[in-house]
Amino acid sequence: MYGLLIALLCTLLSCVLGCGPAVHNEVAERARRWFFDKQGSEQDEKIAQYRDILDRHPESLQAGVVFPDWGYGCMSMDEEAEAAHWTPFLEYGLDHFLATYKRPYSQRAEQLVAFLFGIASHQVADELWHSLSGLQDGFMLALSNSTFNGEFGRAHDVLDVGGDFAMAHMDSLSYILDKWTVPVDDVMAIYKEMGVDVSRWRMNICITRQFYAMEAVKRFGRGLFPSYASRAPMLTERLDDYYMGGLFSMATSTSDCWFSLVDWFNDGNFTRKCLVSDNHKKANKGSNGRKQHQAMPSNEVLHRHSFYEMLMQAMPEVREQLEVNATVSTHEHDGFLYLSTNRIAPESERRRPESSNVRPHVGNNPKQHAFIAKAQHGNKDLHVENCASLETLFPKIKQLYTTSEYSGFGTAIVTGDFSGSDKPSIAISAPYFKGRWELLRPGSNSTSTSKTYIAGAVFVVDAWDLQYTLSYQNIIDAEPFVLLPSEAMVKQKTANESNRDDKSHSSLPRYPLFGSSMAVIDFNADGIDDLAVGSSRYGQDPTGSFLGRVDIYLGHAGAGLSSVPDFTLTAEQLAVYMDSPWSGQRIGGFLFGEDVNNDGFVDLVIGAPYNSDVPYEVHAGKLFGYISHPSRRSDKSGLMGRPDFSLVSPQRQSFEWFGFAAKSVHVDVLNTTLLLVGAPGHKSREPSGDKHSLSGMIYAFSVVNGTESETIRPPAFKGLEFALQKDNTQLGSQIHVWQNAYVGSTLNEQTGKTSTPAPLLVLFGSPSEHSSGMDDGRWAVSGKASGPPSEPIPERGWQAGEVRILDPRQWSNDTHKNNAPSDHTIAGLISTLRGSQSPGHFGRALTSSESELWIGEPLSEMEDGRVYRWAPENSNKSPTCFFMPNALGRARLGQVISSARWGYSHTLVVAMPHDSQFSRLSGSVLLLETAT
Repeated sequence: MYGLLIALLCTLLSCVLGCGPAVHNEVAERARRWFFDKQGSEQDEKIAQYRDILDRHPESLQAGVVFPDWGYGCMSMDEEAEAAHWTPFLEYGLDHFLATYKRPYSQRAEQLVAFLFGIASHQVADELWHSLSGLQDGFMLALSNSTFNGEFGRAHDVLDVGGDFAMAHMDSLSYILDKWTVPVDDVMAIYKEMGVDVSRWRMNICITRQFYAMEAVKRFGRGLFPSYASRAPMLTERLDDYYMGGLFSMATSTSDCWFSLVDWFNDGNFTRKCLVSDNHKKANKGSNGRKQHQAMPSNEVLHRHSFYEMLMQAMPEVREQLEVNATVSTHEHDGFLYLSTNRIAPESERRRPESSNVRPHVGNNPKQHAFIAKAQHGNKDLHVENCASLETLFPKIKQLYTTSEYSGFGTAIVTGDFSGSDKPSIAISAPYFKGRWELLRPGSNSTSTSKTYIAGAVFVVDAWDLQYTLSYQNIIDAEPFVLLPSEAMVKQKTANESNRDDKSHSSLPRYPLFGSSMAVIDFNADGIDDLAVGSSRYGQDPTGSFLGRVDIYLGHAGAGLSSVPDFTLTAEQLAVYMDSPWSGQRIGGFLFGEDVNNDGFVDLVIGAPYNSDVPYEVHAGKLFGYISHPSRRSDKSGLMGRPDFSLVSPQRQSFEWFGFAAKSVHVDVLNTTLLLVGAPGHKSREPSGDKHSLSGMIYAFSVVNGTESETIRPPAFKGLEFALQKDNTQLGSQIHVWQNAYVGSTLNEQTGKTSTPAPLLVLFGSPSEHSSGMDDGRWAVSGKASGPPSEPIPERGWQAGEVRILDPRQWSNDTHKNNAPSDHTIAGLISTLRGSQSPGHFGRALTSSESELWIGEPLSEMEDGRVYRWAPENSNKSPTCFFMPNALGRARLGQVISSARWGYSHTLVVAMPHDSQFSRLSGSVLLLETAT
């Protein structure tokens, strides 16, 4: 039976895909869950009708989601498949629908509706994923330029296939059905109207092979994930949230597109289209229709690697893991092609000789073929440390959650005293949260907004006022103070906006990603913490040049945070302030609260790693600083104004991502304050000329200490920098300053001598680094780690992650480069902690108290995640590992960690943004309290 499957697939020509079927399904599923409008709105009833159709016909929606790739590399049907990737196919499809079906819609009509919605989702996703239509910073171009030195083909190979395997590793994909319904008669009619001649039997065979691919990903993808993910950290780190072509980006754009489709279906209004390339008029019918389509970006036909061929090459490596058998059945009836799988009893349940290699017979039906599934995944080569439950360490644990699907609850977490009460509050963001206003603001009397659905929220709870007697609590029931974008994103005009049509700013963007990042600052220098909230997708055009927004909510004595922002900065305003109208401004995703000038007030640092000042320096990155000052107390303009300083990378490389991390550190012994800025995309070059992609860099800028003036001298780069000559290290991803860290002496890793107690330590986290500690199964083994593997099965240690602990007193105050020599030493390095699993991403999150350090490893244990505790007095011992029981797993425990302390109590806050126990990928946050 297994041989029959291989024989079937191998007899077909190699087939190629854009996003794989799992990625496309995930995009459509997220879009479906978000596809509703505010209750009582003019569009609400119409949208509800089409949402109901999608809910009742998922087998047609999921078939349509994958359909456009049907002919790539299959029986010379590439051009016919390409025709389904662009808007004219949908326009002809809508013409056909409106001419053929009348209200009330029959089941046949509804199935075509769902199928066309799926095709629209595919088109939107491919354009962003593949950086088509002139997009310079789509996912694939970013991967190609950052990781593969601009070799687009290598990025194609990894992303198109590896993206699906990453999805199977991230989630069980249980929502993807084992059946499709394809409206073949309608599809043939649409192609005929376009003047495209399609062979029906060939199309059915190619669609059947697509179905095999989807089933293969569900069953084999998780086990094949390492072979692709090991080559590209972006695949493991940013598949979810990369701003142009990540899953959230594609899903929100798809949802926006579907709102337009409602108008298409209801009244034939084709004015609002979905693709960036939609700057052409509808093609004429007949032969001109095909000519118009071929004139559409002919240079952008997607020549992809064979997904099926790669899968078959990997089959022998996973064959031993296959336990569950199924058959695939196909038949055509009344103009529809039906495909489905049926489970057969596992091999172990059948009577047959143990040594037999004969596969069970599946009958003589030529349209019924064997398919073998994988039930469990386990990598025995991974080195797994024994972990204890967090419940054994913390006597009080509260798990806050939301039932809003895909909300991103826990994306950012900060703690601050927003009321001047000496008691901390915890702010938790959920950029994709969707709910009703009246549930979040009980008692509100607003009639205009009481029925409005909002997207994105920040929940503020008092760490000292939570009832820890309950193990689980819905965040709404915790009675948080809630910040909402529907209040924040009010229309604001600046000098450059005043002459524009008011309609362009009359409504809130549907998905601004309010809460993409947060920072606790003291913007007006009054001694009370303020909160900065970023919205990384704020803007009229999610693929435009200006994207993002920062809102500042001031804290007030005895009252807490303002409910509306006191100061605001948009990407468009920033372009005006910086006199760079042609730049690509991207803000809101990276905010840091740092006392840059050491005056005792925490300043706002805005990282913009995706900023592009000029077209030939895409994603070079930039950093902007706003210094806290009392003069802001009397500022009623509501605008943040021009930054007090801005920094660019001293080396200015494309895709260097300068500004990804930032941290200030005051070194008393050197009488200086340094602003450390991470650039994890930096490419290093050895004296031999060899290049290292994503080796990363950290630059140190010297700052003039506290000043009474409203202006400061910009931090200056004097040559101090930290780098490693290793591929995929991404040094500069995480920077943490550990105040009052040492309670005892430790051993210096480089010199072998005992270090005296230090007032502070600096930590560099590189979560995608190859961990040399896994080469022989130990934690802290020094030595040179090899580069990324080129073989299909990667070496142990890939993307396990490392954390370097440095004593800044050993940094020279003189101008010099601290470029790491061949033995990878770094000045001031006193210890290196190394991850224990691939791809654990040890060091993704860092936080500390006076006596201990906490490190996140969110992708360990098949993305269940773990956290580690390490104390400096035990510097020669391995960190202690902890987990949190989770019924469904893959929650990514430790992706975000924060901490708060008041009196004798200490609260550790740990996010699980992929927790699905309460709703699919909705996320949850642990509050762990201990008395000291």
